[in-house]
Amino acid sequence: MKQDNNSYLTSFKSVTNTILCALKIQSNFKYITPKFDLPNRKLKIGIGCGIPVTDKNSIFEEAIELTTRMCEIVKDQIVISNEIKSLYESENRNSFINKDHFRTLKPSEEKFLSILMDYVEKVWYDSKFNVDDLSKSLGYSKSQVYRKLMSLTGKSANNFIREFRLHRALTLLHEQKGNISEVAFATGFNSAAYFSKCFFNKYGILPSKYIQQHII
Repeated sequence: MKQDNNSYLTSFKSVTNTILCALKIQSNFKYITPKFDLPNRKLKIGIGCGIPVTDKNSIFEEAIELTTRMCEIVKDQIVISNEIKSLYESENRNSFINKDHFRTLKPSEEKFLSILMDYVEKVWYDSKFNVDDLSKSLGYSKSQVYRKLMSLTGKSANNFIREFRLHRALTLLHEQKGNISEVAFATGFNSAAYFSKCFFNKYGILPSKYIQQHII
């Protein structure tokens, strides 16, 4: 099922089939992407599981939320939950998850990812939100947050916050939800000029040029 222009949601009855499908997609990705566009396109696959109905509003909402965050936040190409690893190995007694192809999140990493994103998604647009706020709200020291973020995302806390905002800004620009200044301030940047600089450094194109190329 297509979720939006950049992502798909798929359900499998078998964990083994899920893993094999992910590997097939990973293998074929380079062949279906034009060579000139390969550096600009990234494949991210998150695999999780859960019960259909919880205290959330939608079916499989908790599982979908976790796998979406795996795709958006974790640095590795294919990320699976610890429960998926256990289920796969129970279905395949003589086979184990290849660590070269998959990143398996430990339960402690899944917990950190959840509390991290629960908080960040509430405050990311506030220009006053910074690393000190993040560490205090999560209950970790700044050095602990740094180590955990580097392990999960490959980014420092400052870079993580900035790139999270840029990702949201990219979506707003693509959907034409405001001009450059409006999008900059809506996504936590104090200056349109600084926003444009960060945007260019991240995506290799100025936001003004990006808007021109995506006018419908």
